[in-house]
Amino acid sequence: MPTAWFVDGGYSNKAWQSVSGYTRMDYGLLRAEIEKDAGEAIGDAYYFNCDNDPPSSGQNAFHRFLSSAPPRGAGLRVKLYWLQTKYHEWPQHMGGGPIVHPDSGEQYITKAQKAVDVGLAFHLMRSFSKRAWDKLYLIAGDGDFSEVVQHLVENEDVDVTVIGTSNSISGELAPYVRIVEFSEIAGSISRTPTAL
Repeated sequence: MPTAWFVDGGYSNKAWQSVSGYTRMDYGLLRAEIEKDAGEAIGDAYYFNCDNDPPSSGQNAFHRFLSSAPPRGAGLRVKLYWLQTKYHEWPQHMGGGPIVHPDSGEQYITKAQKAVDVGLAFHLMRSFSKRAWDKLYLIAGDGDFSEVVQHLVENEDVDVTVIGTSNSISGELAPYVRIVEFSEIAGSISRTPTAL
């Protein structure tokens, strides 16, 4: 049965940066490393992330590389979602109005990803229901995936490997998975910053 590979791009970037310094991860090399570890080809492969403008960012060179078939690319299906912008304001009982920086007067704004976790969990279960793979390589550390992972491990006999850093993988996921540290495979999946 083919192996599945699912990537939370936001998590992947942060976890990789914490161990890699200035080198970049090559998702094509990572695919080869996973296939070597699994002993078989990857079937379904997805990459999830968010951006201010998903339609235009989906056309950039990085996302074209991710979605190109091996050996020219990583062979991932790229799913991009929106970043949600939130303009923070004081509650009405505290006077209302925007929360602003005392020196610059700029309003406090935060951006958060919208729907990436839901999209990943949906496509993960959809892929499993259609392909019935027995190995999953997941690059995500969020505890939001613990119910899905627990179900796949306990009820569907799927072997789940999480790739990341042990200090960034939720304690809710850890009991059900094998953890492969980015630091253990960094030499096999790194590329120089100038390479494309």
